[in-house]
Amino acid sequence: MKSFAFILCCLFINSLQAQDFSDVKILPQKINDHMYMLTGSGGNIGVCMGADGLFMIDDQFAPLGDKIKAALIE
Repeated sequence: MKSFAFILCCLFINSLQAQDFSDVKILPQKINDHMYMLTGSGGNIGVCMGADGLFMIDDQFAPLGDKIKAALIE
């Protein structure tokens, strides 16, 4: 049973690595002057901006990091 679970985990991880994120678009939506929601593939990102910097709640995939940063700069 443990080996079956291990195989399933490996297949899941490989499927995530094999995904092509090149066509994913991260779109910012302004909530108010300090809050934004970024939408994209797999979930949403909450962003709160203030004088001290950014606070981000991210449930996206790590390979989208550059696209998320670009959306924050827009």
